[in-house]
Amino acid sequence: MPALPNLLATRRGRLAGFFSLYVAEGLPQGFTATAVALEFKRMGMNGAAIGTFLATIMLPWTWKWLIGPLVDNFHLKQFGRRKQWIVVAQIGMLATLVAAILLLPASATGPDGGKVFTGMALFSTILLIHNIFAASQDVAIDALACSALQEEERGTANGLMFAGAQVGAAIGGSGVIFLKEQFGFATASFISPLLLSGVMLMVIFLIFEHHLPKPEESESQAHHHHRGFGHGLRRIVAYSLVVLRVFFLTKRGILGLLLALVPFGGMALSLTVSTILTPTLGMTDNEIAKLGLTCSIVFTVCCMTGGFLSDRFGRRLTLAVFSLGTLLPTLWMGWRLHSEGWTHAAAASPTGTWPRHEALIAAWWTASLVYSLFQGLMYGIRTALYMDIIEPRIAATHFTACMALLNVVTIYSYWWQGKAITPIAEKGWGLTYLQIFTIDAALGALFLLILPFVKPAEKVQEN
Repeated sequence: MPALPNLLATRRGRLAGFFSLYVAEGLPQGFTATAVALEFKRMGMNGAAIGTFLATIMLPWTWKWLIGPLVDNFHLKQFGRRKQWIVVAQIGMLATLVAAILLLPASATGPDGGKVFTGMALFSTILLIHNIFAASQDVAIDALACSALQEEERGTANGLMFAGAQVGAAIGGSGVIFLKEQFGFATASFISPLLLSGVMLMVIFLIFEHHLPKPEESESQAHHHHRGFGHGLRRIVAYSLVVLRVFFLTKRGILGLLLALVPFGGMALSLTVSTILTPTLGMTDNEIAKLGLTCSIVFTVCCMTGGFLSDRFGRRLTLAVFSLGTLLPTLWMGWRLHSEGWTHAAAASPTGTWPRHEALIAAWWTASLVYSLFQGLMYGIRTALYMDIIEPRIAATHFTACMALLNVVTIYSYWWQGKAITPIAEKGWGLTYLQIFTIDAALGALFLLILPFVKPAEKVQEN
């Protein structure tokens, strides 16, 4: 029987492997942020509740830096330094995702005429646990990428990786919405765990780390690997001191963390506001799914293109130009809504459907496609920039901390957009659409105050 190929051994294999691994990351996120959020809106949930739900289940992505020291320091050699973490995390993701699908919340009309959702606490808890596993998987995948990818292929690889995440999100989101009409929401939702199972089999049988270069170590250091828990704890302490020094006592570390705390461009066209607005414009589920799929295709192609361009024209220049490009459709859509008299979000509909507004639907399509173009060009470049500035000795922790802070941006954006679009009578802020889109654009330009001062790390040898 011929030996199975190792995807990490060739450039094409690495690019294909990391693309597939990121598909696994995008599947459950597309399911929850798109399919589940839209289903909740159809069921009568308001923007603040949807924003809070999405922000809550995403919280583990802000803690994932805590996993970095474990991924960097603890592993069983025969299973691969990163591979074992990826497989264990994917098993946990599968179990919790299936449980969440089987325990979807139900809605009913309460005595006061408002919607009451049963099973939300359990559903949210399961998805919170799911995201703990998902965030752990992400740490291990990114650490593997930092060690396996060659410098000259990082931009292209990151473009492909986030293109893969978008493909996964499109399948888990738009794919479920498309299939919902024929099979029902619960049955359609199983597309995500089925595809996740396929990616896990790929990891088990086609990814091996034995060809990667390993740090040289002395004979005494080799013996230290077998000294048990006490030695492992001392390594963690020493490792943590290096982490703190890099993060808070170096200019590159501090600026990198600050940069990760602000959005790269606008976000209102892709998060809570988008989920609330599209059905109230009168769009059907199939139309929303078709728009999401089309935007995902644009994003995917542009994500790969952006990574390629950044390898040739520089990370910071391309990142700045493409991030600023997302502000154009954001501001334009805010103005279009305002000019059509859409100042505040439409009231809830008992049937989960609203009258059609053809002109605004056409405008939303235009804004979404242009936004996806620039966001796709930007997305892979942003991650490649962080691969450039990480400290190799603490690759998993340093890179993961920066990525965790990028997720903090997503979480607080989900939350503030949900509060902003919800009327004051429903404990929201009651902001107009024009105000929301203008604030979003202003926040999306803050990165320009930091980016020019962030420099790549000098090339050093791991020891």
